Amino acid sequence: MPQYLEITQNTVFKRKPLQSSQLAADEMVAIPKGNKYVLQSYAYADAEGDFDGHIKFALGEAKDYIQGLTTWYVYEEHAQVLEDGKVVYPQDEQEDKLTLKITQNTILKRSPLPSNQLAAADTEPAKQGSTFELQSYAYANEDGEFNNHIKFALGDPQEFIRGLTTWYVYEQHAQVFYDRNQVYPPIAAAPARSNPPAPPATPKPPAPPAYSGPTIRLPGYGTVYLEQPIVFGGMFTWAEATKDGNRIPHSSRIVSNIIALARALEKPRKQLGRPFRITSWYRDPDSNRRVGGARYSMHLYGKAADIQIVGYSQRQAAKDLAWWPGGLGSYAGWIHLDTGPKRRWRL
Repeated sequence: MPQYLEITQNTVFKRKPLQSSQLAADEMVAIPKGNKYVLQSYAYADAEGDFDGHIKFALGEAKDYIQGLTTWYVYEEHAQVLEDGKVVYPQDEQEDKLTLKITQNTILKRSPLPSNQLAAADTEPAKQGSTFELQSYAYANEDGEFNNHIKFALGDPQEFIRGLTTWYVYEQHAQVFYDRNQVYPPIAAAPARSNPPAPPATPKPPAPPAYSGPTIRLPGYGTVYLEQPIVFGGMFTWAEATKDGNRIPHSSRIVSNIIALARALEKPRKQLGRPFRITSWYRDPDSNRRVGGARYSMHLYGKAADIQIVGYSQRQAAKDLAWWPGGLGSYAGWIHLDTGPKRRWRL
């Protein structure tokens, strides 16, 4: 079954995965929305890493060669790869997201203090209506509350402020949403229509669990606890993704991939209703070589996990998870799930 590259908006094909401003005129060509090409092959990563948000592809028909050349790059948000009429790359992320919404003009801060006590470099204006995708948030830790501030870590590296992910905002100027539901500050109950004695004030919900123990520092994301869930309310921890802190991702892109996979794994975990034991998630190149991993293994980019499911055979798990949109493979004792293109093996 041939694969096709479909152009979803006006773009340029490039000879290198760089910004257009960094390329010579003969290294790129304008391509209109709607064009479709038969592919000989495509890739979004190699042994050196990903292609900085680009798809590398080889055209499959000579009539489509551009300047007599078959291999080009295209920005992955401007194109998609189709097989049998279905999109196989990029894969859509799950909709559930943790989001911060600014409800009035305010100041983001590096410390939970009044703005007049902070240096200009430790503040950043934020306009009413602005939204930010979050990796995590908290309104208290083991030492108490943050002086009526929300502490948050930005989840999208493109939204990092001066390269920094962790900031504070006054809690009366912002709201946190998960899957479009407001989770903080808590929404007060509607008042009763009659006038009975007023009920006790709604207590503040308990603080999120305070994490403890070893920590690791993630590129672009700051420090996290190994026992901390990768996504808010999730089942999978940074210890599982990093082999107890022994395999630290070397780029923020890999960290983002780990977070995306953690979100995606929540659905099969809930479906099967049994604990998932992660035997391998992110692998640095040395670790991948030691375990005999494939040269272009998805584990190298944080996009794959090998899983043992308690009380479930890998063959039965693979059958029940046939809907999985990415790679699914069955081995002696575990299954492999990844967020790459849809593939199946050893089932």
